[in-house]
Amino acid sequence: ENCSFLYTRHLNMYFVALTKSNVNPALVFEYLFQKIRVLKAYLGEDFDENSMRNNMTLIYELMDETMDFGYPQNCAVDVLRLYINLGNVKPQDEPEPQQLTKQITGAIDWRREGIRYKKNEVYIDVLESVNLLISSTGGILRSEVTGRVQMNTKLTGMPECKFGLNDKLVIEKESAAGRKKP
Repeated sequence: ENCSFLYTRHLNMYFVALTKSNVNPALVFEYLFQKIRVLKAYLGEDFDENSMRNNMTLIYELMDETMDFGYPQNCAVDVLRLYINLGNVKPQDEPEPQQLTKQITGAIDWRREGIRYKKNEVYIDVLESVNLLISSTGGILRSEVTGRVQMNTKLTGMPECKFGLNDKLVIEKESAAGRKKP
């Protein structure tokens, strides 16, 4: 009752996700497609129901690593291969130690390699909206401030960036105003 079923098909098998809440379907389908990609890496391109039954321990391990509390986690085959070696994963070159750290933290899984820009730039827009409802007598009935931060980055490679909101100017103005009052 009040459930949504999202599914995709591989050969004669259906991979189904069930949700009772309003989730982003693109996220669910991306997870299902990544799960099939991981299973292909461990069980072979044409895995079937029998190969899944014969490798249930492996399937449970993969489910545990790729999902926590209903949220997708790590679906990178290279990283999973470091933790789960119960199956016959396609052989790949061993990662360098620097790349291993990046893979464990998930720093490179989402961004393709070879991105180059002439200038490294980051644009940050803070969009705020103030809503105020005032009664006919001038009293405030309701007030709210909503906002969002939008970023557009044009960075070469994978630089480490730290961003923060600084209210130093507001604090300085308040302390200056406090000093002026007798």
